[in-house]
Amino acid sequence: MNKTTSIGRSAQGQHLYDSLENLPSTKRFTRDQLELIYALAHAHIAQGQYDRALPIFAFLAQYGPTRRHYLYGLALSLQMLGRLDEAIGMYSLCTTLFPGSFEATQRIAQCHVGAGRRDDACRTLESLLREAQTGDNLELERRAQGMLSLITKRDPA
Repeated sequence: MNKTTSIGRSAQGQHLYDSLENLPSTKRFTRDQLELIYALAHAHIAQGQYDRALPIFAFLAQYGPTRRHYLYGLALSLQMLGRLDEAIGMYSLCTTLFPGSFEATQRIAQCHVGAGRRDDACRTLESLLREAQTGDNLELERRAQGMLSLITKRDPA
């Protein structure tokens, strides 16, 4: 049986979160210092400069490995630079550390589409759709269904 924490993390996810949180690197910089660096990375993202944002987000993820916005920034930079399998790995980490990271799951599907893996994208979205229906999340259900419809309409023949 899969035990979960109060925020919905699996026992394994919580162990990973705790392990990352206790890495020595997490004590090297203060939150304010990291957030100042994050502002620079975010500015690069806002300007579409993903190649400049990537090393900064990689740095932030190393020193703040449980900060959601650092991990998302790293994943987005990877995705936008066409490093789709690496982006999927980072988005998957986000879904493990932050259950209910529906945006990350949607991005995983986008990466699969970008990599030409339509079947993987459909499976990801079908799983998201089931989760949305189970959780009675109408907006998420609509988004997942819309993405799924767009993908299945494309016929490569």
